[in-house]
Amino acid sequence: MRFDSPKDNLVANLLFLIIMIVITPIIPGVFWFRLGDFTLDTVNFYHVIMLPLAYSLILGTFYILNPNGRLTRYASILNIPFLLIDLLGLVTFYSYSLLTLNALLQTIRDLLALIFAVLLGLYLLYYPIKKRDEFRKSYGAIILLLLAVWSSIVASILGMMYEYGTLYGFSSISFLNNYINSIGGPTVVLPNLLTSHSHEMLPAVMGGIVGLSALALNYYKLDGKIRSVANIGMLVSSFGIISMTVIYVISSLWTYSIPTLFSFGPGDVNGLAFDDSQTGIVGWGAIILGIAMFYLKGDKDYLRLRNLEIFTWIGAMISMIGIGYVIEFNESFYGFGSPGTPPSGGPGYMYDLAFTDGHLILTFFILVIIASIFAIVALIRKENIKLGKTLYYFIFAGIILGIEGLLVYTMTTYWQIEAIGVIITLLGVGWLVIKNSR
Repeated sequence: MRFDSPKDNLVANLLFLIIMIVITPIIPGVFWFRLGDFTLDTVNFYHVIMLPLAYSLILGTFYILNPNGRLTRYASILNIPFLLIDLLGLVTFYSYSLLTLNALLQTIRDLLALIFAVLLGLYLLYYPIKKRDEFRKSYGAIILLLLAVWSSIVASILGMMYEYGTLYGFSSISFLNNYINSIGGPTVVLPNLLTSHSHEMLPAVMGGIVGLSALALNYYKLDGKIRSVANIGMLVSSFGIISMTVIYVISSLWTYSIPTLFSFGPGDVNGLAFDDSQTGIVGWGAIILGIAMFYLKGDKDYLRLRNLEIFTWIGAMISMIGIGYVIEFNESFYGFGSPGTPPSGGPGYMYDLAFTDGHLILTFFILVIIASIFAIVALIRKENIKLGKTLYYFIFAGIILGIEGLLVYTMTTYWQIEAIGVIITLLGVGWLVIKNSR
C-alpha cells in the first residue's frame, strides 16, 4: 500500500469500516437493537465508524475533483494516522484512568476531520473559478457538495459545543456563557445543541453522498435535457440543506422553537415537524436525480452499481417518509416514545421506541455506509466495476429485507428481520469491496 495514494487509502477505509462493524459483538456495551435511542457506549462506537466514513467522503471528493492536488495528497498521507487515532480513542474510552487521554484523542480526530472539511469547503468555493468548464457540466453536484460540506461543518461545531458544555461548562467563555444564560441556560441549550447536531449532520452527509455519487457515476455524460433534470434534482436537495441548516442553527442558539405543520389531535400533537419536512427535501431531490441517472449508459456491472446506489436513496425515503411521517401524523398513539395519554404520551409508545432504534440503524447508519461504499467503489474503479448478477441480487435482497424488517420492528417490536436484512446487506457489500480492492 502507498500511503500517499488516495485509491489505496480509500480501499483501506472501506475495509476498516467493514471490519469495525463485524467486530461489534465484542465491543463492550454496544447494542444496536435496543428500544429507543442509542446508549452512550453505542454512540461512541457509532462515531468511531462514522468519522472515518466522513473522512473517506472528504478524501474521495478531493480525489475526484483534483486527483493530483496537494490537499488530496495531504489527506491521503494523514489517513492511516487518522484511523490509528480513532482506534486508540475507542480503546481508551473504557478506562476511567485514561479519560483525559481519550478526550484528547477524540478531539484530535474530530479536529482533523473538521480541518479537512473546511479545506474542502474552501476548495469547492474556488472550484468554479479554477475549473469553469468542469463546473458548467456538473454545477448541480458541485453546489450540492459545497452546501453539504458547510452544513456538516456547522453540525460538527454544534456537536463540539455540546461536548464542551457537557464536560466543562461555558463559564470559561464569558460572552458565550452570558448569551446562553440569556436564552435559558445550559439546561435548555445543551439538549438543543445535541438535537441540532444529530438531526443536521446525517441529512447533510447524505446530501454530500448524493453529490459525490453523481460525479463518481459520471452523470455529466447524460444528454443535455436529462442532465438538466439531474442538476435540478441536486438543486432541490441543495435548497433542503440550506433550509434545514438555518432551522437547526437558530433552534440551538436562539429561542426559536421548531413548529409542527398541519397539526391536529389532542394538544395538536399530530403533524409533521417542520425540520423533518425540510430534511425530506434533500431526499426528494435525490429521487429526481436518480430518475435522470437511469438514462446513464455503461456495462452491466456499472449499471448494477448505479441501481444499488439509487435504491439506497429510495430505501431511505421509504424509511423516513413512508414510516416516519406516518408516525408523526399519529403521535397521539405513539406518544413520542413516552407512556401515558396524549398530549403527554401515547399507548403505542413502544412502537415509537422501536422505530427510533430501527431507523437509526438502517437509515442513519447502514444505508449511509453502503451508499458511501457504492460511490467510492464507482470512484476508484471508474467504469471497470466488478459486480456479478448473483452478488447484485444478494445485496438488493438484503436492503429490501432491511426495510421490511424496519416496518415489522415498528409494528411489533421484533427486530430480528431487520437484523437479518442488515447482515445480508453487509455481507454482500463486504464481498463487493474485496472484489474491487485489487
